Amino acid sequence: KNMVKNSKLAKSISDACWSLFTQWLEYFGKVYGRVIVSVAPQYTSQNCSSCGEIVKKSLSIRTHVCQCGCILDRDHNAAINILTKALKQTGYDLSTVGRTGTSNACGEMTLCSDLVTSLSKVAR
Repeated sequence: KNMVKNSKLAKSISDACWSLFTQWLEYFGKVYGRVIVSVAPQYTSQNCSSCGEIVKKSLSIRTHVCQCGCILDRDHNAAINILTKALKQTGYDLSTVGRTGTSNACGEMTLCSDLVTSLSKVAR
C-alpha cells in the first residue's frame, strides 16, 4: 500500500505490468494453441447471465440475485458473462451452445467441455 507516492508513476508501473501480462498471455496462447480473447469488463458482474437483466449492486454485495431466480456468486456470474462475450467475439453461434444436461456436485449445470476444446482448436 502506498508503495509509490507519485500517482502518475504508480499508474505507469501498473500499465507496464498489465501490458507485460497480456503479452505473456498472447505468447503462451500461441505456444499451447489456445485462443486468447480480450473482453471489455463493463457490466459483466451486473448483467444477469441467465436473462440479461441489469442488476445494480455495490462492490460489497458478493452474491448476484436476479428477479428471474438466478442466484450466483458475483464472480461466477461475471465469468459466465465474460465467456459469453468471448464466444460472441469469436463468432460462435450461441443458439447452438447449450448445457451438457449433467449437473455437478452443487447441482449446477456444467458448460459443455466440447465447446472449450473446439475454441482451443480455432487458434491452430
